[in-house]
Amino acid sequence: MSSRPSRPTGFAFCVAAAGLLAVPTLLFPADSPTEPKLVLAAVGAGLLASAVVLIRREPAAKAAPARPDEAVTEE
Repeated sequence: MSSRPSRPTGFAFCVAAAGLLAVPTLLFPADSPTEPKLVLAAVGAGLLASAVVLIRREPAAKAAPARPDEAVTEE
């Protein structure tokens, strides 16, 4: 029996990535330097990529194995 992780770390990373990607738009003025915006965007993109990997590694993301004892009928 495979155990599910006790904490949804993939979801938490998605929320953190969304926050980091929204910070430059919400807090910085339009004419502010672009370097802090680029850093936050890069960190947010990295968090989003790691969240996708974490979510895809969860047991629920894998397809259920086919049972050989069940008859498959096409209609």
